[in-house]
Amino acid sequence: MFIRTFTRIAAGFAVAIALAGVSFAQSTVLVVDTNKVLTESLVGKHVARQLETIMSSANSEIKAKRSPLETKAKSLQAQIQSKTSMEELRADTSLQAQAKTLQTDQQKLQAEEYYTVNELKITEQKAVRQITQRVATIIEQIAKERNADVVLEKSLVIYGGPADVTDIVISRLNSQLTTVPVTRERLPRKG
Repeated sequence: MFIRTFTRIAAGFAVAIALAGVSFAQSTVLVVDTNKVLTESLVGKHVARQLETIMSSANSEIKAKRSPLETKAKSLQAQIQSKTSMEELRADTSLQAQAKTLQTDQQKLQAEEYYTVNELKITEQKAVRQITQRVATIIEQIAKERNADVVLEKSLVIYGGPADVTDIVISRLNSQLTTVPVTRERLPRKG
């Protein structure tokens, strides 16, 4: 997810430059492998570690909420199976109330899982945005230094020998940015 978001942003950046009306026949073209920038740069590794920690914590929170519900569901299932007829089951209002409460609690857990997934996506996007802003500046500097007209995402290049500046981008990024704040976002809950 982390790498896909970054690649999409970089691809959009590359397409925007390409659509600016530059003639490729007479252009100096550079390429950057943004996936490699993210996976091999110090800041990219830092963000990946932080996101992994946040995700692990979020999974533990959900598991802690899910476990008692699973226990209640098993207990309820055993009580339901102990009934010999549908009439006996319908007559047990306590059992029906427990089933309704369990269903409500399971729906709340599903909503919490939904919020958590979205919080993690937002957290990742904010961290990646900080990196992409710096990478865009670095790429722009390199393009000016090399008199490049176009910089493309390496995965978009099917054939050709444009200069690959990925390692230079990583080197400069490592010297400028080794960490960024990665704080779990929290969405307001309804109800």
